[in-house]
Amino acid sequence: MLIPNKKIAVLSPVAWRTPPRQYGAWETVASNIAEGLVARGWDVTLFATADSVTSAHLHAVVKHGYEEDRDIDPK
Repeated sequence: MLIPNKKIAVLSPVAWRTPPRQYGAWETVASNIAEGLVARGWDVTLFATADSVTSAHLHAVVKHGYEEDRDIDPK
């Protein structure tokens, strides 16, 4: 049964990109949730770093993860 207008936002930490290149447990979880919901027909917006890779709508809050770019102040 399809429910019309299924929309959801997924918030990912911004320590690493989503999904992470190496380490990033919570970024991996956010990616798996977002991709799984997209595959099931949901309209998903992922809030994450600009270099994230997703089939959801990406809304970037920072250019790179602060653990990957030491010039970024995480606060």
